[in-house]
Amino acid sequence: MHKSVRGSNPDAALYWMCRMLDGGCDPLYIARRVVRMASEDIGNADPRGLQLALNARETYEILGTPEGELALAQAVIYLASAAKSNAVYMAD
Repeated sequence: MHKSVRGSNPDAALYWMCRMLDGGCDPLYIARRVVRMASEDIGNADPRGLQLALNARETYEILGTPEGELALAQAVIYLASAAKSNAVYMAD
């Protein structure tokens, strides 16, 4: 999923998220990964990405499965479509 977001491929990112869920992955683990992707790969290119990821995690905690998974899916699609920046990693 992470490589698909990083590669700006929303269809593949959503596919891998669904595969993870179908395989029994804890949705809160996926939420954690989404927050990390927003910070690590999108960063300053689209600061709204991190807020959206945090909101998706909170929404999942409130709604649970299956409704909360829709918020995670929205975040994954948004992040895969967003501009990317690794400026924080490149800073010396």
